[in-house]
Amino acid sequence: MNTTKKSTRVWIVQSISLLVAFFLVAFLFLYKGNRVAVSPPREATTTGQSQSRRVVPEGMREYQSATYHFSLFYPQELTVEERSEGGGASTITFQNVEKGEGFQIFIVPYSEAQVSEQRFKQDVPSGVRESLSNLSVDGATAAAFYSTNAALGATREVWFVRGGFLYEVTTLKPLDTWLGTIIQTWKFI
Repeated sequence: MNTTKKSTRVWIVQSISLLVAFFLVAFLFLYKGNRVAVSPPREATTTGQSQSRRVVPEGMREYQSATYHFSLFYPQELTVEERSEGGGASTITFQNVEKGEGFQIFIVPYSEAQVSEQRFKQDVPSGVRESLSNLSVDGATAAAFYSTNAALGATREVWFVRGGFLYEVTTLKPLDTWLGTIIQTWKFI
């Protein structure tokens, strides 16, 4: 392979990586409105209750939320940030900008047993909900689907209701399988 072709391929790979990182950052900071960080990054929020600790797999960390009653394992290279949205709602982001990996969990108090069409339209202005399927998140029935955002492009979403809260987990569509392995570690506490 000549040097020009090799340089071109390196440039293309670097450009794609930067583009993915850009969209991930934009996604995490612009999706669902402009939000301002109100708390520093944390590895985990611990509960005040006595609980048996799960064994954290190598290369992972455990995130716990006493407020929202769940824990999950996430790759240790992700940075965690929690932001209060007011009214009992929060956004928790897990991201590694250098690798272009990340996801966010938007949590809001919710009294209905299932997500209403009105709530969906409120949180996903594009109205796009493709390849809808059901899956289980620690016993809660979740709706998994692909959506789109004008600033971000294609996204993967997993929404479910449990214990008076609506959980909306979102990542970029190419990270669907990656997010799926993280969602499998979700436990309600």
